[in-house]
Amino acid sequence: MNPASGSCVACGARFLGGVLACPRSAAGVPRDAPVRRWAPGLCHPPLVGRVAVLKRLMGLAEDVRRGLGRAVWLMGEAGMGKTRIKDAFVESLASDGFEVWEGSGLALPGAPAGIFRELLDATRALSPPAGTGRVSSADAERIQRFLEGRERQGIPASLASERTALFDSLCHALMPHRRPRLLVLEDWQHGDALSHALVEELVSRLSHTPLLLLALQRPSGTAPAPLTAEVLTVGRLGPAESAALLEGRLRNRGTLTPAARVALLRGSAGHPLHLLHAVTLHEEQSEREVPLTGEAVYAARQALLPPAQREVLRAASVLGPSFPRAVLVALAGGVGPLALLETGGWLRSVAGGRYTWAVEPAPGVDELPEAELPAAHRRAAEAYEALPEPLRQRACMELTRQWLSAEESSRALPYLVSLAGWNLAALEPGPAMAVYRFALGLANALKPDAAREWQRRLWEYMGDAHRLAGEPAEADAAWHTARKLDDEGLASPAGDRARRLFKRASVVLALGRYEEVLGLDREGRRDCLSAAPLLSVSLDALSALALSALGRFEEARARIVLAREQLQQAVREDGPAWAGVEALLHRAMGSVQLGLGFPEAAASEFAQVLRWSERAGDTWEHSTALLNLGDAYSRAGDRERAAHFFQLALELDSRTGDRRGMAYTHHGLALLHTRAGAPELAKEDALRGLQLASMLEDRRLQSLLRCVLGRAQLQLGELDEAGRQLQLAARDASAAGARLELLQAEACLRVLEARR
Repeated sequence: MNPASGSCVACGARFLGGVLACPRSAAGVPRDAPVRRWAPGLCHPPLVGRVAVLKRLMGLAEDVRRGLGRAVWLMGEAGMGKTRIKDAFVESLASDGFEVWEGSGLALPGAPAGIFRELLDATRALSPPAGTGRVSSADAERIQRFLEGRERQGIPASLASERTALFDSLCHALMPHRRPRLLVLEDWQHGDALSHALVEELVSRLSHTPLLLLALQRPSGTAPAPLTAEVLTVGRLGPAESAALLEGRLRNRGTLTPAARVALLRGSAGHPLHLLHAVTLHEEQSEREVPLTGEAVYAARQALLPPAQREVLRAASVLGPSFPRAVLVALAGGVGPLALLETGGWLRSVAGGRYTWAVEPAPGVDELPEAELPAAHRRAAEAYEALPEPLRQRACMELTRQWLSAEESSRALPYLVSLAGWNLAALEPGPAMAVYRFALGLANALKPDAAREWQRRLWEYMGDAHRLAGEPAEADAAWHTARKLDDEGLASPAGDRARRLFKRASVVLALGRYEEVLGLDREGRRDCLSAAPLLSVSLDALSALALSALGRFEEARARIVLAREQLQQAVREDGPAWAGVEALLHRAMGSVQLGLGFPEAAASEFAQVLRWSERAGDTWEHSTALLNLGDAYSRAGDRERAAHFFQLALELDSRTGDRRGMAYTHHGLALLHTRAGAPELAKEDALRGLQLASMLEDRRLQSLLRCVLGRAQLQLGELDEAGRQLQLAARDASAAGARLELLQAEACLRVLEARR
């Protein structure tokens, strides 16, 4: 065979190298077809021995057309024909009124829910074919928050609820709107944990939805098929089926001797892909003996490839299971050498303009020597870095691997940070923390100045991850370490120091260490806050909140007035950062007014917090404002309004899974009922809040709730039980170092003693 030509493994046609596709292949999917497909038009081998599976799929499609959603798992080893069955199924449904969305578990390797990001980006960023459903603007905004993450002030609500909201948005976007839809998830064995969880949720919602979910998975997959999914197994062909596939594939039937026919069937042992490659090898080298195994066939065919294609496989051997087409083009020196590899059955297109190996390069053939591997990984990393920025950002997992394999860990660190950012944006702080810890180990091996700078950044990022996970003590420790590194050796910019100072002050305030907040504020005034006006105003607001908690209300009011003057001099922004500062200032002033005995004025301030927190997109601040509004109206004696805002806060906290917020809201309701002379209702809310506080193991919060519970029991005449709860309240306050709560519990104990 001419070394510049090749053979199509599907149909056997020979063609010159450099063409983009086999001349016998279809032109591809028509532009107006309701199909979102990634694979180009390629030849299809004969469909043999799979009629029963295809019939079952068509029957399920009829159920879906009637509005009965179905999930199907197509299971089988590599090369068994799962993709061939899927292609035939897609062609049938696409011409029969179905929308088809197709993606691969190899899309965006390392990114949480990468396959769904690709599917949704395809519908939002590209111009979809006629009839393909789009994502609504509201869903697109929620998904964008998922993709990019959102900076938060303070301690966030429960991640479980955030994920529920995320799943709601994604499931809604994937559900059909006009036509029945086929959603194909290929290479599902490569799906990550978040993708698995999302599919479980999606499958649970299929019962009355015209959606057919088809997942193609090898037995090596880590996630089992959902219980309600139907599993169809694609196994090896029987002798008669193998013979039929051979007959359907042969180009020159007369040239195949009976001995060769027997050898081909025996060597493939019912494996369709092995048989196709063996036939192609026999057509290319009819005089040679047929290899006995599929692996031997692959090795023989690879040895027969033209030098340019063999060099591409050699250069690409360091790539992972999936890689962008542009990277392989860079390694190959052009597009031409890739045509033989794709039509010849070595490469396969998957989602997002990526390639995966249709057949792994044969071991021992064209392998790189050990000494050449670092240089090969470096070339691969440089090819990735030459990608456009969006593609390069999405390849952070692979770039990390390539630079580490090239023995240049410093080049890997920025991509490790990006990889952890994917996990944080997907509300996965655990995996993000694992990446940060690994990166910290790499940073320790750098030169002293570079190591210190990376350690400082990584400890700050770790604090962000702990804050997202609702771990304020751990976030405080991480930010403390980052700030400690600011004082050692190479100084960081003042704006960066101010940001880390503010983050630590926000979490210290949440932990109830008010004097420490004021100390951090004094330190910042001496050091760095002049370089960051917005952060300076925000820290003023935090200090005012700390002063209010300490009962120093006039000082707090003065700080807020000065902060307002400073904010007026700053350059105004319309983004969430400015809205967050406004929300903090109004909350601080509301706390001052409440402490000075002006609940109506406080309610007005807290109403402003609602407006600004909505602009900032800060759910935690919004729920806190609702709680504060309930408290303000409770102190003003407006029981109806107080109960209304407490219920709104409770609903929001319940929807977001914020147990701490729910416990504080039950505390506020218990106080409201106590003031209104309804001790039974107060006791009920106090017990509910105490149960939540016990789950959180928050001794300070438990002290507050035990104290209000004791007061309710005192009103009910349950003196012994009231005494026990008040003593426990004093013990919890003492253990937590909460002085104000301890004084409150002791005062209630004195009232109890007077009653006795």
